[in-house]
Amino acid sequence: MQYLVLVSRNAVAPKEPPTAAEREAESEFVRHLHAEGMVRQIWLRDGGAVILAEAADAQSLEQTFATLPLVQSGFLDAPTVIRLQPYPGFGPRGPLG
Repeated sequence: MQYLVLVSRNAVAPKEPPTAAEREAESEFVRHLHAEGMVRQIWLRDGGAVILAEAADAQSLEQTFATLPLVQSGFLDAPTVIRLQPYPGFGPRGPLG
C-alpha cells in the first residue's frame, strides 16, 4: 500500500536550524528507509518534506517516522500519514455506446 507522508517543522521549535550532525543523522535514517524500500520518493517543500512511502499499513509508517531524529528532537512535528488509492480513471472502461 502506498502512502503520502507529510513532514512539517514544529511551529514552536527553536529558531536555530539543526546542527550538521543532526542533519546527517536524519539523512542517514531516510537513506536506510529508502534502501529498505519503505521510502520510494522524497521532496523538500517550504517548511518540511513530502514522502511517497510504501508499507503494509499506516500504523507501521507512523511508528517508523515518529522515530526520525528531527522528530525526536522536537524540530519536526510527528508526520501525517495519508493512505493513497489508485486513480480509477486510467483503468479499463466499459463498452462504448
